[in-house]
Amino acid sequence: MMIPIHVKYKSAETLVFPDAITLKILISGKDTNGNQAVFEDIVEPGVGPGRHIHHHQDEIFFFLEGKFVAEVGGEMFEFNPGDVAFIPKGTVHAFKNVGETRGRLRYIFSPALTIEDMFREFYSFLEKGELTFEKMAEISIKHGQEFVGPPL
Repeated sequence: MMIPIHVKYKSAETLVFPDAITLKILISGKDTNGNQAVFEDIVEPGVGPGRHIHHHQDEIFFFLEGKFVAEVGGEMFEFNPGDVAFIPKGTVHAFKNVGETRGRLRYIFSPALTIEDMFREFYSFLEKGELTFEKMAEISIKHGQEFVGPPL
């Protein structure tokens, strides 16, 4: 049986990837019986992940602050605060902060699976000074994700 969850924003687990993205784990998949996980990214200008696929999860983006572009299924879109996007599992996508200030977006993975563990593994290798694109690709595959191209 699931119970209601209340997470204080300031107490959310936070993973800082310097000069790139500050990732907050707002709701853990462990708290939802794996149904969903909710994250927030605070994205530096000019930053975004490489093109990638979530093979077993749908994703919803909620753009909160800043100006973003995203490629979803080969099509480019512009996003401003208040905009929302749905990315079905198996769809190639990437986003980039194209504004001049930090941007902020929240996103939900459904089901959660092990996505938060993937982010934690990235961070663990970053702390050891060993996070490379190749290492990220290797970790991603373990968690049902795949990098398929460069950032936007």
